[in-house]
Amino acid sequence: MPVEAPSRHEQDLAFVQRVLAGEPSAASELRSRYHGKLVGVLRARGANQTEAEDLVADLWTDCFAPRGNRQILLTKYQGRCALESWLLTVATNRLVDLKRRQSFRVDVPSTPDSPEDFFERRAQPEKLTSEKPLLNLLRAAIQRAFAKQDEDAILMLKLVHLHQLSQREISRMWGWHESKVSRTLDVTRQNVAKIILAELKKVDPWLELRWEDFVELCAGSSDVF
Repeated sequence: MPVEAPSRHEQDLAFVQRVLAGEPSAASELRSRYHGKLVGVLRARGANQTEAEDLVADLWTDCFAPRGNRQILLTKYQGRCALESWLLTVATNRLVDLKRRQSFRVDVPSTPDSPEDFFERRAQPEKLTSEKPLLNLLRAAIQRAFAKQDEDAILMLKLVHLHQLSQREISRMWGWHESKVSRTLDVTRQNVAKIILAELKKVDPWLELRWEDFVELCAGSSDVF
């Protein structure tokens, strides 16, 4: 009886274990395999070249020799998603954090104003940047999108995607024709996707994400946070 090949995630987890064990070839392969992709995706998602290069360099530092008493980043990877998705989620989270900190940054005025004048003019953030800005951003967008949908439609989505009910079973429960259930699900999915991307853009206008990016970030967040 043939032995079933390990899943992609199991292979990724085994690869990470080799990196953590200190195999020089594995560490070199990690960089060569993902460095260009990470920089390219960060650029596509709103980072300039310098920001992308610096964020990825810091990510590699935390993967191999984190500063201070920080945990080695790769030890957080548990194989619940593809390693590439996980690394992209970590990098995107750091990009969101960087951009938000930049938006709060101000230059000290060169004129001899009093400290009171300076702080009265300074824009104050409503709250400190979260340690999980990306996770909170994704969650809030999902909640807002779901809140704008018909309750029955959201219930149908949950029954299909969480409880694995078929559209035929749902049509019997609602007393609808199966084609009507299918249309309702399709329209709701499209509306949810459109609203989620709009909500993300509303909060972080610089952030460039496609629906596929959003889905990947949600998958990667299970291991990152």
